[in-house]
Amino acid sequence: MRNIFIYKDISELSRFLNDSDNVFVVIDSNLKHLHSHFEGCNMIEIPTSEQRKTLESVVEITGRLLESGADRGAFVLGVGGGITTDMAGFAASIYKRGVKFGFVPTTLLAQVDASIGGKNGVNFESYKNIVGTITQPQWVYICSEVLRTLHPKEFRAGVAEVLKTFILFDKEQYAAAVEYFSELEQYLASTGSYLKKGEFYKEELLLEIIGKCAEYKSAVVERDEFERGERRMLNLGHTFAHAIEKICGDTPDYGPIMHGEAVAIGMVLAAKLAACYYGISSDFAQQLERDLKSVGLPTAVPSDKNGRQMPLGMLVEALRMDKKVAGESIHFILPKRVGEVNDVLVPLKIVEEISCDLC
Repeated sequence: MRNIFIYKDISELSRFLNDSDNVFVVIDSNLKHLHSHFEGCNMIEIPTSEQRKTLESVVEITGRLLESGADRGAFVLGVGGGITTDMAGFAASIYKRGVKFGFVPTTLLAQVDASIGGKNGVNFESYKNIVGTITQPQWVYICSEVLRTLHPKEFRAGVAEVLKTFILFDKEQYAAAVEYFSELEQYLASTGSYLKKGEFYKEELLLEIIGKCAEYKSAVVERDEFERGERRMLNLGHTFAHAIEKICGDTPDYGPIMHGEAVAIGMVLAAKLAACYYGISSDFAQQLERDLKSVGLPTAVPSDKNGRQMPLGMLVEALRMDKKVAGESIHFILPKRVGEVNDVLVPLKIVEEISCDLC
């Protein structure tokens, strides 16, 4: 894997920060406990949330870089989850027409997906990642130590992206990952923590899973950096997911939903859509539901505060504003089974006609 470095501990990071005076660390304001690892660097703390993942926040980071004296030789280091790395990478890619940058992703979702591949985007008027650049980081430093303080809900959000990757590329790894994360959930239920003596339960296995995901994604990006073909496959579950996130963000009746949770639901909907579209058995959709539930992830569209399920018609309307729409059709990544997934341009009319079968 080119320029992706994977360790158990964060202590090795110091080897990457030799010229600390010219390193500008854009860090999630919730990660003060990591500041000691960036001694001598220029620190730029930012609050992070989907609501703050905007052009205004990128402008704010750009202003802080300017105020801090960052010149064209500066190195911007994004430290945090996918929101932080997206905004830091976007700011670096446009500051003084582009300065070098790298990432220290601190969530599982960011480590296996968001920090890899060079997509640096922000939301606009509640539409996900509609403005941004594709600019590659110089390096990505991944370590499992920083995951140990994650809330289980946030950790599970990353599990969705792990399983997505293996559905696309690796049947054996998919089965192994489902087994490991199901076991991890059982360990959490019995002990109240994912950790055993301060480390993740079977942490070496977790590192292997992370490394395999990073390897698959980086290989796809090297072959199709600008998403002209193969890279679109990485959007499995994301078309429905972005629509769900938009509705949850726009409609107060629905509670907040994490990206990974929406992706889990989106993958189930995509599997059901595949069954309807191809006229095949829904066995895989049912298997996927069981697997996702076993690792603690949701599988059904959200319900409002009164317990009413999100209308599929509302979901279809949100799909019409997706950046993957082409005329009256939209690109869906449709899985028939693990390892057999297709990129299909599906007419929105068909999605609307069969939406009742997706519940």
